[in-house]
Amino acid sequence: MRYRFAVAALLVFAAPLAGQQPAAPRDSLTPTTPRWHFGVAADLGRPLGRFKQQVGQAGGAQGHLRLRLDQAGRVSLRMQAGWLNYGHESQPICLASTPGCRVKVNVTTANGIMALGVGPEISYPLGKLRAYGLGLVGMSRFATVTGISGGLMPDIVAGDENFGDSGFSWSAGAGVELPVTRRTTVDVGVAYQGHGEREYLTTGGITDNVDGSLSFNSKRSTANLFAMRIGVTTSLGWGTRKPK
Repeated sequence: MRYRFAVAALLVFAAPLAGQQPAAPRDSLTPTTPRWHFGVAADLGRPLGRFKQQVGQAGGAQGHLRLRLDQAGRVSLRMQAGWLNYGHESQPICLASTPGCRVKVNVTTANGIMALGVGPEISYPLGKLRAYGLGLVGMSRFATVTGISGGLMPDIVAGDENFGDSGFSWSAGAGVELPVTRRTTVDVGVAYQGHGEREYLTTGGITDNVDGSLSFNSKRSTANLFAMRIGVTTSLGWGTRKPK
């Protein structure tokens, strides 16, 4: 009798448990945060101070790689590289002394700023938007390069740097990202670029001498600017982080 009573009690308490499904492991239910992101953007630079008196607007492009350091993705390490062109000139020449100038190319001289930087990026969610601020330190080079190109789709076949000045640079900025797909966002932002005092060339700053040498009419001033950018950023499929 006691045996039957024990079996009945066991069945009563076991029935609810039998209807429950086994809990899935926590890792399979926890969303992952992509750690690595890559982005490209178009830049529009506005020179400031004495630099503005020497050159006009600047245009170019940049790329960045972002590594998220915390589980929520609010603290990241940003590595960035970019090029801003603030002036160029081009003139056609004959590539060889053939009758009728059968091969015509363009000799193009471009003045620009190449910048590399690394530093922290702090973000904060605003609904669907992601607002962020960044600070970068690194180096920049004000360079004047000349190359030979030709055709509707220019292809640089020869080139050289005519003049350059390198030094420390820093940048501070802010922006917002708006998601357009699960992995991709549109990125809009502004940044202040501090390059300090530099020596550089402007349009028409190179003179070709009769003896084949070059003369440079260089300028020297502080060369800081504001830059506005618009681009896209996408998460990479490797290196995801699972919150604890």
